[in-house]
Amino acid sequence: MNPRTIGWLFGGLCCALGILTMIFAWDSGGADIALSLDRVGWDAMGDVGPNDSFMFAAVSLLVGMPTLVYLNATQWRNTGGY
Repeated sequence: MNPRTIGWLFGGLCCALGILTMIFAWDSGGADIALSLDRVGWDAMGDVGPNDSFMFAAVSLLVGMPTLVYLNATQWRNTGGY
């Protein structure tokens, strides 16, 4: 496997993990967000904030996105240009 293929796989995996983790990286004071909003309505929106997995999601996205952008921006060199 060449290094570019490994880079594509690494960047894609980092972005996928970051996006999936970011979905569950929000908390509202120890309770599930859906349950909190169901009980108190939109007043609970002020209590919503990042939980422990937020940093993992943010770092995964900050590593994966630039990797994919760089590999995409330099891909034309491997195909002989335009």
